[in-house]
Amino acid sequence: MALTPREREVLGAMAEGRTNVGIAAALSISEGAAEKHISSIFAKLTLPDSENDHRRVLAVLAYLDSDL
Repeated sequence: MALTPREREVLGAMAEGRTNVGIAAALSISEGAAEKHISSIFAKLTLPDSENDHRRVLAVLAYLDSDL
């Protein structure tokens, strides 16, 4: 499943190292909306919860390595 344009923007902000609050501020969305987009990104990239939660890093690596 492809990422939406907004999800790509959120992922780009994650690649810049922004927190959820920073993403929300940069994209003029609520923090809740940022969290929802991030959860959707993780689901679409099949990055499940884990004890050592490095999903943000893995999502950014996927973003840098492909044409998402």
